[in-house]
Amino acid sequence: MEIKELAENVGLNVEEFSEILEIYIETTKPHLEELQAALQVGDAQKAHEKAHSIKGASGNLGLNELYDLAREIDDSICENSIDGLEDSVQVLCEKYDTLVEEFENIG
Repeated sequence: MEIKELAENVGLNVEEFSEILEIYIETTKPHLEELQAALQVGDAQKAHEKAHSIKGASGNLGLNELYDLAREIDDSICENSIDGLEDSVQVLCEKYDTLVEEFENIG
């Protein structure tokens, strides 16, 4: 992950972007956990809300891989299909974990 490039893409300096990314990391973890839980109990509305939130936040920061995965999950839920999304959500969680690890290794 190139923080400088991501920051420039959204019109922020590196320090500002890092602060926002830290907030993103803190708020996205519970959304991912709630998305997984919603899928386990078959709550499509809650799953949609969480996937949509992750999609929006990821897109706003230019985190395209996370955005694309969250969009695919959200689109599937909106088409009334939450079946079989566990693997996609697992991949989303793994990409998120990679982002967290990369961010922690920057400093």
